[in-house]
Amino acid sequence: MISRGTGFPVAVIPGIQGRWEWMTPTIDALAAGHRVITWSLTDLRPERRSDGDFLEWMRPIDRALDATHERRVSLIGVSFGGLIAACYAARRPERVAALILASTPSPVWEPRPGDEFCLRFPWLAFPYFAARALRRLLPEIYHARNAWPQRAQLGAEHFGRAFRSPFAPGHAAQWVREWKARDITGECARIVAPTLVVTGERHLEHVVPVERTLQYTRLIPGAEHVVLAGTGHLGVITQPHRFAEIAGQFIHAANAAERSAPAADATSQQPRARYAS
Repeated sequence: MISRGTGFPVAVIPGIQGRWEWMTPTIDALAAGHRVITWSLTDLRPERRSDGDFLEWMRPIDRALDATHERRVSLIGVSFGGLIAACYAARRPERVAALILASTPSPVWEPRPGDEFCLRFPWLAFPYFAARALRRLLPEIYHARNAWPQRAQLGAEHFGRAFRSPFAPGHAAQWVREWKARDITGECARIVAPTLVVTGERHLEHVVPVERTLQYTRLIPGAEHVVLAGTGHLGVITQPHRFAEIAGQFIHAANAAERSAPAADATSQQPRARYAS
């Protein structure tokens, strides 16, 4: 478990790779203005069971927050971590002051070509999985910086973190199988925390189509949407300070509203996208 910085408590749930280290730039940027708590997913659920339930994530998160002596936090879920964050906000409304979902896949499992192969044979399929991820992410890294030396540095730093903190394909496959077995659409309608949905731009997001992430703006009452301009799936990493600024403004506004007035009735009005350059 990692705890950095001071300020409003913010818990960050990483993506399918399961390692918080992959998001070190994001954690550092958020810690400049908040107390940031994060974990690796394998630390929360080290066991790997064939009959696991996706909602089993709730109890280890309870224990992790209790260990940090935080009763109520703002919750950020990145990519696959957003699925866990959404369920936790729905099931533990008293513990979530604000919810931020960044590039999160839709609540219902929507397989893409090659996914079933990766789920059935995660270790055998790992070279294919890695090559596919590389093909999807390299164009975004290219657009994230204006010159080749900066692009090379960004890529080296990101892939260096991935190399030093590798994820276990077997665990990742099990987590996705649990998600595949449970439709969490109904969970989203129960969320009462102020919610911000963050996406990159459509032409740069090659991992989770923006349209799938935007389903949360229709499912979660009152959810807002912001576009992190010039980014795709890796926006929280390639633009960590801009993401931290957007998240910080939303978290501070949610906490201020909570202190000054009782919770307003949720509204399902479709939000208008904002671009954050």
